Amino acid sequence: MNKTPQNGENNMTKANILSQIKKAEEDTRTMISEANEAKAKKVLEAKNRSRELINEAKNESAVIADSKISQAKEEIKSEKEKMLKEGITAAESIKSKANSNVAKATEYLVEQFERSMHA
Repeated sequence: MNKTPQNGENNMTKANILSQIKKAEEDTRTMISEANEAKAKKVLEAKNRSRELINEAKNESAVIADSKISQAKEEIKSEKEKMLKEGITAAESIKSKANSNVAKATEYLVEQFERSMHA
């Protein structure tokens, strides 16, 4: 014998299935909503972390730049002092030669004057 569901059982089964479908839809909406919230939270965290990394990189590059600038200033100062010392040494050498030449020139002029007086 085939047992066919009666009208009441059929309605009950349809109501039960409809209820399960509605619950599944609600569960799906809840999961989608939670997933969107999680996604938004992750995106915000990623943006914040990116900002932090950018700021850290800026700070590090500023420190490196300051260090390089200080190093360059020291090298320039050292080179300037070296050039000044070389210039002073060269000037003293020229002065010494000039003083020597003045003495020779004076002696020469005196000799020439004496010759012209005796001539």
